[in-house]
Amino acid sequence: MRAPSWYRAVLLLAAVIFLASVAPADAGKRKRKKKKKDDEVVDISAWKDQFVMYTDGDGGYFAVVPGDMDSVFYGDGKTMYKQRSFSGGRNPPKFYFRMWSPRVNHVADFEASDDPKDKAGSLACGEDEFELTRVDDTEVKKIVGKATWKPAFWTRQAHALTRDDRGNYFYIDRLRDELGGKGYRLFSGQKGAMKELPLTNIVTDSEGQIFSSKRGELRYVSDGKSGKATWIKGEKRNELVYIPVEDNVQMIYGELGVYEGTLGTPCDEY
Repeated sequence: MRAPSWYRAVLLLAAVIFLASVAPADAGKRKRKKKKKDDEVVDISAWKDQFVMYTDGDGGYFAVVPGDMDSVFYGDGKTMYKQRSFSGGRNPPKFYFRMWSPRVNHVADFEASDDPKDKAGSLACGEDEFELTRVDDTEVKKIVGKATWKPAFWTRQAHALTRDDRGNYFYIDRLRDELGGKGYRLFSGQKGAMKELPLTNIVTDSEGQIFSSKRGELRYVSDGKSGKATWIKGEKRNELVYIPVEDNVQMIYGELGVYEGTLGTPCDEY
């Protein structure tokens, strides 16, 4: 015999009350995690009234404070990226900065004048030099007020480079030191056609490092000046040639094929 409708309603209500009583107390407080936005910006309040600006006439802009090595930015005038400037100097009215720019033999050199009447500046990318023109102060204020000021665009650095006797390279990069220095990635292949091999395990201790992937395992030992590396795939072991990173910066960032597009440095565009 079928139960009356009022009885079924009472049972349903009781079930709802029971489930609510056993649910976690914070269930109603749970929220979906939001994706982290790329909203990191640089505080330029200490420099904004001191910036001088130069343009290459083709959409590229430098914003710098003469004598302040930490204040060098480059971009399109809308988004300005901080440059890794590691030396600079002044010989009034001239001043200069040297910046990290690995695709043109490590460095880029910016030179200009303190004198507002001297409109000429220059950018040296390796052996090539390009003319820059000083931007009028009125226009500088407009750009400074509207632009987004970002940290250095490129966040990775070379860690180790080796190759076999057939020209197959094995390359490891990681996050830059100021970003923690980890986040290792492994790439292999011939120059210009290297592919990333997703890592399944990383071992690092006083005896060296091991980078394991489904394709094989790179064992790397270094004493700081030289190194010994072995590529192991199954039972096969292939001894690799150690290649000093510091002597091959231009090749690593420009020829290996690992990094496509801009690094956020001014000489990338030339």
